Amino acid sequence: MSEIVSLNQLIRTMKKSQNPMERAQAARGIGHLKDPEAVEALLEALADSDYEVRQAAIWALEQIRDEHLVDELINDLNHEDPEVRRGVAYVLGEIGDREAIDPLCNALIDDNLYVRKTAIEALASIGDWKAVDPIIARLEDEDLYVRQAAATALGEMGEMRAEEALQRVLRTEQELIVRHAIRVALARLAGGD
Repeated sequence: MSEIVSLNQLIRTMKKSQNPMERAQAARGIGHLKDPEAVEALLEALADSDYEVRQAAIWALEQIRDEHLVDELINDLNHEDPEVRRGVAYVLGEIGDREAIDPLCNALIDDNLYVRKTAIEALASIGDWKAVDPIIARLEDEDLYVRQAAATALGEMGEMRAEEALQRVLRTEQELIVRHAIRVALARLAGGD
């Protein structure tokens, strides 16, 4: 016999359970319900200490295609917790709404490198030309993984105006993984995918 579990029960379990597997399962259950009333609780779950719970919350947010979701997510790009900001940037990239481009560009200067990196990946996923110049600026980021993500994103986006910046940075970049990402991006821009 199967039990019907209410949204409130799932939210309570996701927030209060000591068992991370139960919290993740509750988040997935919320995602299946696709109820916009759960957005705030799911945003809180983006800061959960357990990786699986955070991933389940991200998945659940992707399932909720409420017209107000993008606005709520954009507001939470300023959340005090960097894990929440990172998760929000990821979800915005998955949703792909162009309304998120400017706020994601603003997130490219976040104090947290994971937020910057995820914002770059989200912008690449959306693929709008307005993001190219802000991503080009991240080729000079202090963190090598952010620089790598910027180079990769520019190659994926296919904007030829990024070629000159990539060539310039390649001349001075010391980190091998960033140099490799730049070379791959340049090859993609040249049509050598």
